[in-house]
Amino acid sequence: MRKDSPRADIEHRIAELRAAYPRISHCSARMEDWREGGKPRYALGLDIRWPQHQSFVSGPACASSEEAVEAAFAKATNSLTAHA
Repeated sequence: MRKDSPRADIEHRIAELRAAYPRISHCSARMEDWREGGKPRYALGLDIRWPQHQSFVSGPACASSEEAVEAAFAKATNSLTAHA
């Protein structure tokens, strides 16, 4: 399903994480963008909190914002699964 914007996709994925892991009390995201070698680069960072835990997930630098969102949430899901 294609979203209108990366922000909408991020909000949707945060809602999915919270539904899958109901103990999450806070989840925020920050998209970084810059140019490297004349090409755009994107990375998404997530701050995820649940009782007595906090996890900062930093996704890898990607060529598109969509790839950055996908990579960061895949990494977050793996991290949450390991702690669950």
